[in-house]
Amino acid sequence: MKLSKKTAKGFTLVEILIGVSILAMLASGMWVAVASYQNKKLVKKAETEIALMAACLEEYRTDSGGVLPFGRGDEESSNILYRALSCDEDNDGEPDEDSSGNTRMPYCRTLNVIKNPKEAEQGEGIPVLRASIRTKEKGRRKMLVIIDPWGKPYRYRLGCEAEDEKGKTGTGINADFDIFSQGADGQGDSTNKSAENEDNISNIKLW
Repeated sequence: MKLSKKTAKGFTLVEILIGVSILAMLASGMWVAVASYQNKKLVKKAETEIALMAACLEEYRTDSGGVLPFGRGDEESSNILYRALSCDEDNDGEPDEDSSGNTRMPYCRTLNVIKNPKEAEQGEGIPVLRASIRTKEKGRRKMLVIIDPWGKPYRYRLGCEAEDEKGKTGTGINADFDIFSQGADGQGDSTNKSAENEDNISNIKLW
């Protein structure tokens, strides 16, 4: 039995293009939704980690007689935060010993020093990597930094009403200290110090 010309007719080029366009639009919408969901998960992870580090830094301040380390919110400040929370002043990735020769207990025990940068996303805890970062005095140097969910160093800044051991006053938004991430784009917001704009939800305005 032969098919008639009417029943044997296939899709026209216009119909195919319309179908492809619809599929592309659906795929694009799905990708945006997935990316948004993933970013929200990373924001939540950063919020949780910042809250934990803030609580540990409060414990550090109590033990140090109310004094906090000085940090300006640059890349190097991540190392300052790491040293304070891990009791690792010599930057070897291990807690230092006290005057009696006993290993000091880190304030934040979830900091996880990663020996191989390729394994930064593996394991539990907050990743700590030895990275080349810019310092104010000596250009770029390798030092241990605490990594946020987007692979960038967390930042630390002494608060606007706080002083370090040398009596130097901080420039942070909060009275005591700021701990923050610069978000998914790694840029944060350098123009809005109130930290209330959308980008700074990940800048990340939890201290």
